[in-house]
Amino acid sequence: MGVSDSIYNVLKTLVEIYNRQNTPVKSKEIAEELKVHEGYIRNIMSVLKSMGLVLSKAGPHGGYVPTSKAYDIISKQTMSVPVYHNNNVIGYALDITLIGLLTEKPLASVRVLGDLSPYLNKEVRVGPLPSGIVILGKLVKADLESLIEVGSVVSIPHVPVSEIMTRKPLTARPDDPLEKYLDVLSKRRYRGIPVVDDQGRPIGLLMTSKVIEALARCNQNVKVGDIMTTNPPVINASDDIYEAIGSMISNNIGRLLVVDDEGKLVGIVTRTDILSRIASLELIG
Repeated sequence: MGVSDSIYNVLKTLVEIYNRQNTPVKSKEIAEELKVHEGYIRNIMSVLKSMGLVLSKAGPHGGYVPTSKAYDIISKQTMSVPVYHNNNVIGYALDITLIGLLTEKPLASVRVLGDLSPYLNKEVRVGPLPSGIVILGKLVKADLESLIEVGSVVSIPHVPVSEIMTRKPLTARPDDPLEKYLDVLSKRRYRGIPVVDDQGRPIGLLMTSKVIEALARCNQNVKVGDIMTTNPPVINASDDIYEAIGSMISNNIGRLLVVDDEGKLVGIVTRTDILSRIASLELIG
């Protein structure tokens, strides 16, 4: 079942709000989220009901509830990628179409989630896309269907993660006392430290946020393994940075632990590493 871009945006917003509050969603809530008129949302909801994508609940605590078909539609849509202004995420692009790339004024039509109106006529960056493309330009229309006047398009080269990763990162062991890493986390402003086993294989991440929570509970004497985040996302050093981009986007994270063919930690690659590589490229378009 296919839906138009405008209908999809409303449906996705309904699902996101419903997942957050687990109660029927009112049309006013969706309208406020998308910065549109409530009457427009009611019209869209009528269409969604006829398609079997939402159910309406009556009463003072009523509203709209997405059906299993709605979740199926959402899961099959294109993966979203961030839209930036001055390195700050201002929204997410669900679909991008380049128009007249070889003309004097090429455009990118972008189906977005988020209100981009405060950034009208300002420079924005879209991506990296899973394909390795980054679009830079001026936002000339801010709506559900936004337009970017393309200034340049960057294509990320096929290079292994090992070329851009940070090698020999600081690591922790699960049996180490948390106190051992408080000073380094504070002074170096690390957001996380990889936790490895006796063979040097990553088994977790000691995240600054978890450390702060432990300290707030006066649990300074705990061990790293007690508060580490398990099953950290990893990537092989020989994998292409395209794969790193896709993994970061799909997992909604900004860093990956890099391992060798034996699964041992050899480095860390971050979104900043990738963006720095992009910034060093010649621009085309």
